[in-house]
Amino acid sequence: MADKEKEQKNGEEPKKKKPLLLFIILGLVLLLGAGGAGYFFFMAGPSDDELAAELEKEAAQPKAAVKKKQAVGVMVNLDPFIVNLADPKARHFLKTTITLEVADDDAKEEVNKVLPKIRNDIIMLLTSQTMADILTMEGKIRLRDQITARVERILGADRLLNIYFAQFVVQ
Repeated sequence: MADKEKEQKNGEEPKKKKPLLLFIILGLVLLLGAGGAGYFFFMAGPSDDELAAELEKEAAQPKAAVKKKQAVGVMVNLDPFIVNLADPKARHFLKTTITLEVADDDAKEEVNKVLPKIRNDIIMLLTSQTMADILTMEGKIRLRDQITARVERILGADRLLNIYFAQFVVQ
């Protein structure tokens, strides 16, 4: 109280430190709360890389495999393909072995009946590719999808479950 009386005698108002300190602390708390909320709002979701990886994963699955989540089908191993790639400036070769997964034994018999058509379509597709087309993971996925489409056109979409590269060598 003595301090207040001294300040009043000097003509000064008593200092109001507590309300000023309260406003500063309240402002800092609000600022930190807004920063934390902004962080969780913008950063808590998946990153662009995670979303892109998830979209690639979904796009990489063949349509038939997405439709039919069942037990493993019947596997049909095709003889290896050795083809020249369509590179105009250099000679590059592709050696690949493909395995077809079909729905049942009837579909396997159908594959054996139309095997020359399937091999011809795959060879025509492989020889139209360049080395740059098939070196990347996206290129291999695109090639697999194109092979799937061609084989489905011959067999029917309900008979082919998936296509696997058992061997894939580019030279």
